[in-house]
Amino acid sequence: MSAKVTVIIYIFICFEIGILLLILPWYSQFWEENFFLYLMTEKFNAQWLPGVMTSGWVRGAVSGLGIVNVVFGVKEILNFRGSVAELGARLSRSESPATKTSTEIADDSSTVRSTTLPDHKSSGIQSDN
Repeated sequence: MSAKVTVIIYIFICFEIGILLLILPWYSQFWEENFFLYLMTEKFNAQWLPGVMTSGWVRGAVSGLGIVNVVFGVKEILNFRGSVAELGARLSRSESPATKTSTEIADDSSTVRSTTLPDHKSSGIQSDN
């Protein structure tokens, strides 16, 4: 169930970012009258920066990134079952030790483990556990 929710959230994020990157560069209130653009211009003494950022080339490049995000979202919709199955398999492989069965814990306790210090540097001393 959590794999399905994760994939659905990923699809929504892809579409949200993609649509914003498609629309915002062409909407002058957010792109040309940007407070952060003027702040960077003053901070770095780069008077050329607003001209570059408002050019059609940069706007087109940002919109292209938006198209890429929307395409990733569509790809994930078309491959929804495969993505959920792959993510579910990855989640089951990275199962935490707290969810292990008693036989898995007994198997793990027979192996020799080295003790580590709190600063995560190995002391070289082997533990008998």
